[in-house]
Amino acid sequence: MPLDLVGKLHRTVYIEGCPSTVREDLLRLLVTKCGAIEGWDVTGERLIVVFRSMNSISTAITFNGTAFGDLTSKLFLWVATESPPAGVAQQLAIADGSGAARGGSRTAEELKSARERREKRLAAIRSELAPEIEIAQSMESDETRRLNLCVRQLKALGTLTSHALVEAEQKLEDISTHLGASQRLLESLRAKKLAKTMALSTGHADTPDTATATSAAADLPGVLGEREDVEESVKAMVAKAEDIGQWRKHSRGS
Repeated sequence: MPLDLVGKLHRTVYIEGCPSTVREDLLRLLVTKCGAIEGWDVTGERLIVVFRSMNSISTAITFNGTAFGDLTSKLFLWVATESPPAGVAQQLAIADGSGAARGGSRTAEELKSARERREKRLAAIRSELAPEIEIAQSMESDETRRLNLCVRQLKALGTLTSHALVEAEQKLEDISTHLGASQRLLESLRAKKLAKTMALSTGHADTPDTATATSAAADLPGVLGEREDVEESVKAMVAKAEDIGQWRKHSRGS
């Protein structure tokens, strides 16, 4: 009896171009690289392979177009739910039980016997390759865990970087506010100094009394010292703001 594909087409592949002498070798390769095989059959020159998992399909179709066994020909491999590639005969029927019945009891017995032989060979292949399959699955599992760990670490790093960037932006905004206030204070002090200087100049021209001149002269060094202190403070704030601005620009660029 032929292989029943009802409900299994989404995890079934058809293969043509594989010499009959190396079909079992191809099955071994598919089991090792793609995963467990639920069943297989041969109709004419076409090999039918049903995988246990749909995840095996994506790996299996990568063998399409590769040479196997006979280097002068190449494999035609496609999913049962898709149209066959150019140069390949029409798609097979899902099940052909009625055709087998019309072929007579002898034909049905031969098909059943061939099916049983294939199932035995598949069981032998599974048993033989079980250690290799287990190792491959273990390696894949370890790689998946490492990949997930890397993804989690990258997400955590992104969160920390975003938080640091928000803090830096807030600090830069605060410094900019303080810098503006300091600049306004500096301008005010400069205006006061200029007014006092002009007042002193006017006083000297009008020959002020000695007490007034002495008081103005005494106030001048204090004003100059205060101006220098404010200028140094403003320069320090400007330098700090420029450093934070450069760090912010570098962080966004990277």
